Amino acid sequence: MTIRHHQIMYLLLFLLLSSVVSPVSASADSGGAASSSVESAKELVVGSTSLGKASIGGDSYMEVTDLMLLPGDQDGMVTFTVHVHNGGVSELSFKNYWVRLQSKAGSTFTANQLAQSGDTNRIAPGTSETYSFYAKVSASTELQDLVIKLVQLDFSVSGFERVVGQMSPSADYSVVTPVGANRSVRIDGTPFYTNIHRTSISRNEDNYLPSIYFEMENKGTGSIKLPDLSYFIRTAQGHMYPLQATKVGKGMELQPLAEKEGLLSGSIPREAGAEGWQLVITETTTTSDGKSSLKLPVAFFEMPEAVEVEVSLGNDYEFSNKSGTYTARLTSLQRLPWEDQDILAANITLTNKGNQALPIPDLQGYFELDDAVTVEASLIRTDRVISLQPGKEINLQLAGKIPYTSDFKDLNLVLQEKAADNELSDLLTFHHNKELMGMKMIPTDGTRTLTDIGQSAAYSVRSTQTFEGEGADLFTVQLRVENLEKRFTDLRKQVAQFKAEDGTVFPAHMTAINTKIIPGGKALIYIYGTIPKGYKTADLQLILGDAATFQATGSGKGTSEDEAGYVNAASFQLPDEIEEPKNGFAELDVYPYTLTLSHIGTQINFAQGTVMLDFDYDLKRDTFVETSMKDHSLIVELRDELSESGKEIIVSQTYELDGTDPIKSLQVGFHDTTITYTNKDTIYKIRDMKSYQLNVYHQFQNGQKKLLATKELDWFIYTD
Repeated sequence: MTIRHHQIMYLLLFLLLSSVVSPVSASADSGGAASSSVESAKELVVGSTSLGKASIGGDSYMEVTDLMLLPGDQDGMVTFTVHVHNGGVSELSFKNYWVRLQSKAGSTFTANQLAQSGDTNRIAPGTSETYSFYAKVSASTELQDLVIKLVQLDFSVSGFERVVGQMSPSADYSVVTPVGANRSVRIDGTPFYTNIHRTSISRNEDNYLPSIYFEMENKGTGSIKLPDLSYFIRTAQGHMYPLQATKVGKGMELQPLAEKEGLLSGSIPREAGAEGWQLVITETTTTSDGKSSLKLPVAFFEMPEAVEVEVSLGNDYEFSNKSGTYTARLTSLQRLPWEDQDILAANITLTNKGNQALPIPDLQGYFELDDAVTVEASLIRTDRVISLQPGKEINLQLAGKIPYTSDFKDLNLVLQEKAADNELSDLLTFHHNKELMGMKMIPTDGTRTLTDIGQSAAYSVRSTQTFEGEGADLFTVQLRVENLEKRFTDLRKQVAQFKAEDGTVFPAHMTAINTKIIPGGKALIYIYGTIPKGYKTADLQLILGDAATFQATGSGKGTSEDEAGYVNAASFQLPDEIEEPKNGFAELDVYPYTLTLSHIGTQINFAQGTVMLDFDYDLKRDTFVETSMKDHSLIVELRDELSESGKEIIVSQTYELDGTDPIKSLQVGFHDTTITYTNKDTIYKIRDMKSYQLNVYHQFQNGQKKLLATKELDWFIYTD
C-alpha cells in the first residue's frame, strides 16, 4: 500500500507539472531543407516542415514540425508544433507527456502551450491531435542551437521520466518559402494557401519603397476573419521593417475557397541594401492566462527579384522658384496607342502646401528613353484655374509621341521651368520603366471619376451594341457622363479607341453633345467604330482619355505645328452585348427612348393593290439625359414570302427619333400610325397570307442596323 500511495502522489505531481509546460508553432531563418511539398494546380505548395518522429509504443508516435525562430533585440521567440497520433486500441492522455526545449550548450527554455478550445488532452484510438508551443530564448540563440526533447511519464525508470525523442534542426533546415511557391499555413485553425504574387521596388533619395502583392486563399470549410497579422521585411543583416497592409489586415473576412490579394508597402533605408530580403508574417495573440500579448511567427517567404525604379509613382518632391515652393507628384505615366504611333503621357499633380496663393509656373519637359533618345513633350492643362491656392492641387499633363514599334526599358521624365528670358532650368527628374506604364482598368459596372477643377465628371458604360452593315459592322458603346460640377458646364473633350486582347486598335468616334449639362445632370454619348464583318467583340476594351493637341514629333522646340492626341486615359471593360432580339414589341430600348408597339394589324385593298400596316406606339424619353440622336432612326418592317421562290414582299418605314414631322418621325407620347405600300402585282403574289414577320430595327449612321424585336403575326388580325 505504501508503494502504491507514493506512485499516486508522484503521478499527481507530474500531472500538475505537465499542465504548466506546453507546445507552440514557430518560424525559421533562411536556407533550404527538409520541408514537405506537393504539386497542386501546377504550383509548388510547401507544407509542414518536420524535425522527425518519435515512437511512443506500437503504431503511436509524436512528431515535431515547423520549428521557427523570430529573432529580437532582447530575446527571440521560438514556436513549434507537436503532432500526436494514437495508433493503439486504448485512449492516450497527453498529460502523460511533456516537452522540453534547451540549447546544445545546455541552457533550458520554458516551453509554453498555446491555449486550445475543448479537452484536447485525451486522444482517442485512431485519431490525432496537434499542440502548439512557444518559448522565449536568448537573443544570441540560433535555430540550429535548439534541442527539443519529448518526455513520457514512466514509473518503471529512475526519476519517472523517459525521453522518447530528441530532435534538433539540421544545418540546412529552413521554413523559408522559396520564390514562386505557395505556403500552406494554419491561421486560427483554418488552412490557408499564401504566396507572393509579385513585387516591385521603387526608391527615392533615402529609401527603398517596396510594394508586395500578397495572396491568401481560404482552404477551409468556413469563413474566417483574419486575426491581428503583421508583415515585415527582414533584410540580410536581420533588420526588421514593418509593412502597411491593405486588404489582408485584421478583420478582413475570407469565404471558403475565396482568394484575396493585398498590398504590403513600406520603406527601407537604402543603407540596408535590397538583396536577401525576406517577407515575415507574425500573429499577435495572448498567453493562456490572457495577461500578456505574444508576437508569434506565422510564415517566412524569400522575396523574388523585384522590378526596381529610382522614383515610384505617388512620391512628393519639392521645388522652389522666386514665387514660392511647390510639391510635384508623378501620379501616372502611360503609353497609349494612337494610329501608327504611341503617346507617352505623364500626369503630374502640383500642390501648394504653403499658406499663400502661388501663380501657376510655366512648366515644360521632355522624356528620355534608355538615357539615349530624347522625346519632346508638350504641357496640357485640364484644370480651369489661374492660381494655386493654399492646400489645393492641379493636374498637369506632359505628352509626346513615338513610333509604335519603339522599344525601351527605362524612361526618365525631366520637368523644367521656363523663365521670363525663355531660359529652361531642370527642376526634377522622374525615373520610370516600361513595366509600370499600364492604364487604370475600370470594371464592367465601375465608374471613372475625374476631379479636375471646373471639369469634374463621372464616366460609366451603359451597354454595347453591334450594328450590322453590308461590308463591315459598326460597334458602339453607350457612355454615361454625369456633371459633378455645381454649375452648367460643357463636357470635356474626349478621345476614344477600341483595343482587342491581341493589341489590335480600332479608332472610334464620339457623338457630339453641344449643350451645357446642368449640375448633377447626365449625358449619353455614343462611341462607335468600324470593325470587320463578324469580328468577335467579346474581348474589346474601350480606351478613353482627354483630347489634347501637342507638338508634333520631330518638329523641334519653338515651332507652332500641332498634332491631335489624348492623355490621362483609362481602359473600360465592356459588358456583354444583348444579341438576341425580343420576341415582342414592349419596352424596346433605344436609350434615352423606350418604345412600345401595340394593336398591330394589317389591311389589304386588293382593288388598289395596297397593304396597310397599322399600329399604336408609346414613345417615352428620359428628359434628364442630354444626347444627340440625329444619326439614329427606327425601322418598322413587314416581311412575307411571295409565290416566286426566294422573293419577299417588304413593307417598311424609317422613322427619325429627334424629328418634328409626324409623318417621318415618331413623336413622344401615345400615337397611332399607318405604313402604306402599293404594288398590285406584288400583293397578288403573296404566298398564302397566313402570317407575316414583323421586325423593328435600330438604324445608326450609314444604314447599319441592329434588330431589336421580331415576331410572327397573323394577317388581318390585330394584336392586343
